[in-house]
Amino acid sequence: MGATDEEKHILRTVATLQLHGEDFAACRHSAILLHGMPLARTDLTVVEISKVNATHGRVRRGVRVSRAPTRRQAVNEVIDPIAHRPVRVADPASAIVGAALNNNPLGALVAADHAVRHGLCTQGQIDQDLEAMRGFRGVGRARDALAHIDPRHESPGETLTADVLRSCPWAFDPQVKVVARGRRYRLDFALREYKVAIEFDGAIKYTGPEVMEEQLAREADLRAEGWVVVRGTWEDLTEEAKIHSLLAAAVAEASRVPAA
Repeated sequence: MGATDEEKHILRTVATLQLHGEDFAACRHSAILLHGMPLARTDLTVVEISKVNATHGRVRRGVRVSRAPTRRQAVNEVIDPIAHRPVRVADPASAIVGAALNNNPLGALVAADHAVRHGLCTQGQIDQDLEAMRGFRGVGRARDALAHIDPRHESPGETLTADVLRSCPWAFDPQVKVVARGRRYRLDFALREYKVAIEFDGAIKYTGPEVMEEQLAREADLRAEGWVVVRGTWEDLTEEAKIHSLLAAAVAEASRVPAA
């Protein structure tokens, strides 16, 4: 199996930093990947590095050199996950904010949910970096996206699912614990008012027939307790109208089912 786009980008970033010297550090989405955080829907064709007092936004041969933050704690040293060499990177909070301003705010939100969930940075640190960027182009979109940071989301798919659900008219909660047929389950999302369970099916959930059997038994238990189950995939996340339609049908079905 060949290297993923993310792995190729990490290799290019490390090579770029070696060429430019110790005064440079990876930033934005390049730093996010070096910190081991996930991304989604992000253009990885340009390596992002920064330097104090650099000309802002200069792009040459697939590398953008930007002005680095001057605060000392904004630069960390990490071991890159592929070549296992020490590299200088922007700290997680400033990397996330930089990516939200300059690339895809929703992709940066995926990284932010992971970072706060795993203690790489705090919501407060991200808010401070957003405030420091007041007046910069794109800060409004970045602030709107990062206002939805929720460390309860356990995967990029759940972060993206929540983004779709926010455009629906029904209130939802993530990571809802329920008991069905005496067994304890945790739902990715739930419309509690209607007993609609929403599950994001990433590929990891179906690694063999035993896993599929377990998922079917789980769904049977939930349905026996009056829950209507809606499943979404990566492909569905690109079709918001489809998810809206599935949820509308589930709410209609749940409204006709007597409470268990």
